[in-house]
Amino acid sequence: MAEHSPSRSASAGQEVNHAESTAASLRSKCVQLLMSAIRPEPQELETATALAAEVERHIHCIHTSNQVKYKACVRSKVSNLKNPKNRHLRQGLLSGSLSPEAFARMSAEEMACPELRREREEYSSRGVSERQLPRGVEGTATRQLRCERCGGSDCSVTQVDRGTLFLPAWVRQGGPDDQAMTFVTCSSCGQQWYHSGWICL
Repeated sequence: MAEHSPSRSASAGQEVNHAESTAASLRSKCVQLLMSAIRPEPQELETATALAAEVERHIHCIHTSNQVKYKACVRSKVSNLKNPKNRHLRQGLLSGSLSPEAFARMSAEEMACPELRREREEYSSRGVSERQLPRGVEGTATRQLRCERCGGSDCSVTQVDRGTLFLPAWVRQGGPDDQAMTFVTCSSCGQQWYHSGWICL
């Protein structure tokens, strides 16, 4: 049975010690980066140091097996703490209204200032509304079509000019000369669909 030589075992032990030392050094550096990003006043230094250590510990727990994600998460937290528009993060940590664990788990969207979050919500809702078919356009009532959603046949057919709508590419089925688009609205459940999905009775 082969035996490990003392020199080989010692070498393996040194490699493990070096890796642990490097990891400890990285974590210590990340704590310092987080602490400096909090930008504490002299009287807040002790609190800020403890907060930075707690935030780093939670980030490390989340990304223990992935150093790349760990570093990226720390960089993101540092960047957001330094951003003048995100003063609410620093204030929340120092006041205790934002826990280190909650902050460590926050996404970039969640860390954004309230103003930016509102803008994103507006862009998102605007994008959805722009892709919806028009509401409140009076159509021609018909009972010759059936709704796939509720099975009702109380519908209205409406024709609009394609040029007035923002439509995804898959909707633009007509040629350049076909400027009219017809869609159906179910009066019972509000479902709307294009002519390609009609079910005639």
